[in-house]
Amino acid sequence: MRVYLSSTLNDLIPERQAVKDALGGECVVVESYTADERSVRDSCLSDVAGCDLYIGIIGRRYGHIPPGDSLSITEQEFQRAEECELDTLIFIKDDHQNIGPFYDAFTKENPPELIEAFRQRIASRAAVFKTPEDLKAHVLKAYLRYTKRHAQPAPKRIEGNPYPGLRAFLPSESDRFFGRDAEIEALIERLLARGERFLAVIGSSGSGKSSLVYAGLIPALSANAVSGGAGWYAVSFRPRRTNDDPFYQLADALERTFPTQGWQVQELAQQLRDNPADIVEIAANALKPQGANARLLLFADQFEELFAAKVDADTRSAFFALLKAAARNPLLRVVIAMRSDFYNQWPQDEDSIALLRNGHFPLGIPGQAALEKMIVEPAKAAGLTIARRLVQRILDDTGTAPGALALAEFALAQLYQQKRGNELTEDAYEAIGGVAGAIEGLAEKAVDSAQKTIPLDGKVFSELFLNIASVEQQSSDKNQALTVVRRRAAQHELSEPALLLARHLVDQRILVSRQDSSDSPVIYEVGHEAVFSHWKRFQEWYARYANDLALRRQAEQAARGWDRQQRHPVLKWGWERQRPVIAALAKLNQMAVPASGPDFSDPMITLWQQLETQLEQPLRQFLYPEPLALLDELNTDETPHQRREEIGLRFNQFGDPRRGIGLDEHGLPDIAWIDIPGREVTLETNSREHFAASPFRLARYPVTWAQYRAFIDAEDGYRNEAWWRDLEKPSEPGPLLWSFANYPAISVTWYDAVAFCRWLSAKSKLDIRLPIEWEWQWAAVGATQQNFPWPGKWNPARANYVGAGIGRTVAAGMYPLSHSSFGVDDMAGNTWEWCLNYYKKTKDIAINNDNEARVLRGGSWGDLPDGARASARHGVHPGSRYNNFGFRVLCSSPVE
Repeated sequence: MRVYLSSTLNDLIPERQAVKDALGGECVVVESYTADERSVRDSCLSDVAGCDLYIGIIGRRYGHIPPGDSLSITEQEFQRAEECELDTLIFIKDDHQNIGPFYDAFTKENPPELIEAFRQRIASRAAVFKTPEDLKAHVLKAYLRYTKRHAQPAPKRIEGNPYPGLRAFLPSESDRFFGRDAEIEALIERLLARGERFLAVIGSSGSGKSSLVYAGLIPALSANAVSGGAGWYAVSFRPRRTNDDPFYQLADALERTFPTQGWQVQELAQQLRDNPADIVEIAANALKPQGANARLLLFADQFEELFAAKVDADTRSAFFALLKAAARNPLLRVVIAMRSDFYNQWPQDEDSIALLRNGHFPLGIPGQAALEKMIVEPAKAAGLTIARRLVQRILDDTGTAPGALALAEFALAQLYQQKRGNELTEDAYEAIGGVAGAIEGLAEKAVDSAQKTIPLDGKVFSELFLNIASVEQQSSDKNQALTVVRRRAAQHELSEPALLLARHLVDQRILVSRQDSSDSPVIYEVGHEAVFSHWKRFQEWYARYANDLALRRQAEQAARGWDRQQRHPVLKWGWERQRPVIAALAKLNQMAVPASGPDFSDPMITLWQQLETQLEQPLRQFLYPEPLALLDELNTDETPHQRREEIGLRFNQFGDPRRGIGLDEHGLPDIAWIDIPGREVTLETNSREHFAASPFRLARYPVTWAQYRAFIDAEDGYRNEAWWRDLEKPSEPGPLLWSFANYPAISVTWYDAVAFCRWLSAKSKLDIRLPIEWEWQWAAVGATQQNFPWPGKWNPARANYVGAGIGRTVAAGMYPLSHSSFGVDDMAGNTWEWCLNYYKKTKDIAINNDNEARVLRGGSWGDLPDGARASARHGVHPGSRYNNFGFRVLCSSPVE
């Protein structure tokens, strides 16, 4: 296209240059002539006639009047443009700017009345400007309108559905993108006329941000109609399109746009990550073969993905550094599209705030007139008819709420599928449920279709929803509501029923699927967030599980932070925080809470063992239950005694979940019974007596304070005279020394222990008593004839004895490597344990209060290793209370 630029000479040099910059030099410039020869007039007028468009810049200088003429060459150029019926774009300089030595009012070159008359002649069709930059903006906007009317070829009839549904318009679909002319002009003006290098298109979900850039801005730039002569190359990407690395997404988009550069995506991504400013050099190298006027547009769609918890803070900071570097370079323009509910996530450093403040481009919901164009014009372009009444009905149903545009587009796409011939009918609109019901109806249609193949229960829906939806915090304020965001579901993450449902939802355009290459997985995600707010089944699921989703999100975010900090122990959650997350994950995965297992009374640990394989790292390791991690730490001789004491106290702090330590659901001692087979046992008495031990069950741990206090505190417990028959009953229980719930009960007399056994027997309807010492010894070492529960000589790492240096008891079960071959714990050290029989009359197990010494076994925290030998015997008055005396219980048939 030839454009004739008309103006006077010396007074409008900057203005002429501004127009040339805007148009890329595609104009005949009047300064190429000498203005004192008659041939100049003829040449100028001839050039005007040979152009397609006239642009005039008028100041306060009338210009040269050739001899014999009454009009200046400048006015004659305008007159010739009218005679040739050229389109004209005229720009008058504001009078407040018209001061200087070249103006007629000063030079008296021509009477001022002449320029005034010329200005009046063209005033009705002219735009007023103040500065060259202002003129450039006016020219670009006017030129855009002109090219839309004249320069573009007649559009071809659209084949197929002219409405995109829930997805955004594509750059190739600009022929059906209507209703956003003003916004496109504004973007062009700011990027090109004002020279702004960063724009943030921000609006609510469903306001059409992505479509405005894809089908509005990018095609306008690519058509070279308003680009200042530059060749524009658009690189579009989403920060988390295929993974959680925005640098990879940008590198992949660059490689696809400039395949001849020979980039390796992973290497390019790493380079950008390590040196964000390299984007400038990379862009320059890519553009160099395209010519001096080539420019690059970086478009980051769904920019809010950059604030997802899965994108670590260092990556996010580096990516902002890249954007800032790109926005400082004249070869590049950066445009992002971001949901307005993520405003508060924007970095608060000075440079980032300035970037957003200067580049802010708010996008509202289209008004009724614009929305009507979006309905009617694509239909016309596709050769369809739509009744005015139906258009108005769609407008009324759509409204102006956030997400309304997405719903209207989706309803129109479905309406097209139900068209009758070339007509979009009201009957079809009612059949799809209108704007509000379109998503619900098609989603449930997909469900019905899938259920014809396989039954779908709540677990299938929960699995799919878990994989396509997540929640994000909109700001740093943890009290602010979470918002639902889309999540990618890889095909291998879905079970067959969930995958089948996903495919049926794709068929109905509720979900979209893609596979970026033959060796990449198929990905499923919602076409638009409107699905979350307009599918009743999802809404009901979300209402039920919103808190659980929030817990999952918090745990995922914390796990990534822990992983980034080299998994520092201080950052890993304790059991108090892990436990509710495990419960939430189990609930989200439709897993029933099991009964307590054989090793743990807390069902959350059993649930974890079922969940573990379904979780990805680092979340799996982050949620590895603290109780299990502490037990792992205990299961090595490298753990020092003082650390074992700390672990026991930590177990007590969060509520020790090990079976055999606490109470059952009825508030009674939860005894973990170990089955012990029968055998003959030799005691270390003067005569080395032999005894036969019948099969029995022995408590894995000594009785703990939690269990003993249940007896003390029960109304029918310690104070019930029935349990003290033939025993010496103290007036009060012993002192509650070191009485942490999971510590062994101490300061217990033999009489106290027998009374406890009688009470527990009555409560549990079992025959429970103290072990006889040969039973105790058999449980400790079996037939091995070894000195300790473990093979070989004394191991100072496996018992709480005087050499441990603790100086008191520790929690039960802190030395698991010292358990006997049968699996009984704490049979060496920590506390002496009462046995049923007399010390001197070994065979006598009579229960009475004759005050003769009874046997204690096992040694304690205050003894040397010799006292911890399995065969070592200790005899003490049955009424003795010491802070290293405890007991454990045995269950058997009545003793004969």
